[in-house]
Amino acid sequence: MWGEELNCPEDVFHVFECYLTGNKNKNGVKVTSLPWNDDELAMETSLLTQQLAAINRRGVLTINSQPAVNGRSSSDPVVGWGEKGGFVYQKAYLEFFCSPSFMRALMTVLVDYPQVNYHIVNRQGTENMTNCDSYQPIAVTWGVFPGMEIIQPTVVDPVSFHIWKDEAFMLWGTHWASLYSPESTSHHIISHIQNTYYLVNLVDNDFVTGNVLFQLVNKVLDGMSKASSPTTETDQNSLPSSSSSSS
Repeated sequence: MWGEELNCPEDVFHVFECYLTGNKNKNGVKVTSLPWNDDELAMETSLLTQQLAAINRRGVLTINSQPAVNGRSSSDPVVGWGEKGGFVYQKAYLEFFCSPSFMRALMTVLVDYPQVNYHIVNRQGTENMTNCDSYQPIAVTWGVFPGMEIIQPTVVDPVSFHIWKDEAFMLWGTHWASLYSPESTSHHIISHIQNTYYLVNLVDNDFVTGNVLFQLVNKVLDGMSKASSPTTETDQNSLPSSSSSSS
């Protein structure tokens, strides 16, 4: 599912895209899981499939997401949950891995989106950037039901996120890089992503207007393209050629 052989970072992007779209990969195999997602996609992800696939194709590797929801019925077949007769709410959320070049461009664009909270961290934890309170969780899902207090099942917790990043980065190695010989180009590509990429979460606090997160991400990607700086430029420059990495 994840590639018998990887020749470039774009081969990794393709695996993520196939997981989202349900299309078969280059080996003719359907990608039904990723190291961070054991199951097939949740129903609500279908609302974002095309947008997610488009940014994964360009190297923004998403591992969690949810659409904005403003007062939908708790019985809604796609986004509903909880007791009957209630109303549910969600803030748009994206969690993804990205290259150093994308991260730098993202930090520049984020100033234009004050309603978006962000948390960005590298594998080592030496870079930890956020515009959130260091300890205060952000509610991203809640529901209002008859005769009950407001129920808040999902938060983005900055402390938990910083702990989770250790496992999130580790899975690149234990579940994916380990499939290949340590001397192979495939192993090096996955290890390079593991060691140089950033883990990012974005929360759009304006759940009434809608979801600006894809607009934000695409603005970053388009700006990088106009500057003739591909998403993977920083990473590919330090990757060896297939011949130089052969044992």
